[in-house]
Amino acid sequence: MSSFNFRNRNLISGPHLLGPLLIIAGFFALVSPTFLEIGSSMERVFAVGTGAIIVGLLIITSFSGTLIDFTQNRFKEYQSVVGYKFGEWTTLPEIIKVKVISNSYISSNTPNGISPTLSGKVTKFKTLVYSNSSKPILSFEYSTMNKAVKHAKRLAAKFNADLDLGIPE
Repeated sequence: MSSFNFRNRNLISGPHLLGPLLIIAGFFALVSPTFLEIGSSMERVFAVGTGAIIVGLLIITSFSGTLIDFTQNRFKEYQSVVGYKFGEWTTLPEIIKVKVISNSYISSNTPNGISPTLSGKVTKFKTLVYSNSSKPILSFEYSTMNKAVKHAKRLAAKFNADLDLGIPE
């Protein structure tokens, strides 16, 4: 495979949670006239239902990511909407090291009356791509160590770079 595509998407938190909710609300609006007496016209019910479904689908299909083209030695940080990726290609310098690190922190969300107030220790794993500078050129965050290590090994092999696993494997 001559490319690497990192997608940064989480459908169960943040604004992406609104997408499935809008789709469910749209379907409810479309089927509600069969069991509820509604004073609105069928055209209005159809417009609200399909509008909510379309906006929900747009939210679900939008995400950000990074695409690396190994054959032309370039990368693109993009925003994707309905499968179309918006972003500019940038030439990659020589990659000398790929490193995996872990970061643990206490996560808690602010009570807002809608979502549950959960807190706990969260561990995230990052795959960092370095050139000659001490600052990474690219950074990819994963929720599991196995995925971070697997992708780091693939990137190190494709770039013919050193692999540094800063975490116990």
